[in-house]
Amino acid sequence: MEASEAIAGESRASGSDVLANIGNRVAAALLMLAVTVVAYRAVAFRVDAASSHTLKLAIDDRIPFWPGTVYLYSWVYTSMLYPLFVVRCPRLFRRTVEAYAITIGVSLATWALFPVTAAGFRPGIAQLDTSVAHGWGVALTYFVDPPNNLFPSLHLGAAVLAMLVAWKARPLFGLCALPVVLGVAISISTMKQHYVLDGVAALVVVALVYRLRLASYRAERDVASPVAYSWRGPALYACFHGSVYLALYLAFLAGYRPWQA
Repeated sequence: MEASEAIAGESRASGSDVLANIGNRVAAALLMLAVTVVAYRAVAFRVDAASSHTLKLAIDDRIPFWPGTVYLYSWVYTSMLYPLFVVRCPRLFRRTVEAYAITIGVSLATWALFPVTAAGFRPGIAQLDTSVAHGWGVALTYFVDPPNNLFPSLHLGAAVLAMLVAWKARPLFGLCALPVVLGVAISISTMKQHYVLDGVAALVVVALVYRLRLASYRAERDVASPVAYSWRGPALYACFHGSVYLALYLAFLAGYRPWQA
């Protein structure tokens, strides 16, 4: 009887620890996200358009504007949180937070020191057909995301980093994120929000960050703690992603137009 009670007590304690751990991770992710958004907008709105650069190449003009790819472009807003759903190992999660922090920090510093703008390259909101969902999505994206803070592309950098972290946790989970990365890589150009060189710079930054914080991670040192969650993790992420898109679609149907305020 006493042994059963002890086991039950340990089980409850273990469950409490798991919930506390998840809560701490979510809190850390939300804090980093909040700081990033504030810093992102602070840098974007202090940039002088007259002193900003353009990195447009001939290939950028050849790539068509394709508003339907907004669904791929906006995927990064949930995919950057993908590691929360797949990484179980505390050491790998800490390295993940550090990798994100370095990537964001390098991006912010580069944007401030070498501002690049897509003003005049991407269409104006008035030119978009906001009566259809994808046109509305592009307008919302342009309203939220100013035509600055381009080089390197944090959109592509965050997507690639999330995939690499998932690969470290479980290679199959990383492969699941590959279509998202490819979609984001295409859409940053077809949305006319970035130049090709912005994407190239993002790949360089992430490659360096991966080598610095993630490449040396070895799973066998964490035998007591599984590296990845089960398939429930990616399944929960898919539900989370779907709920975000559903909320946006409902906002479209409700006539939400913040750029007209």
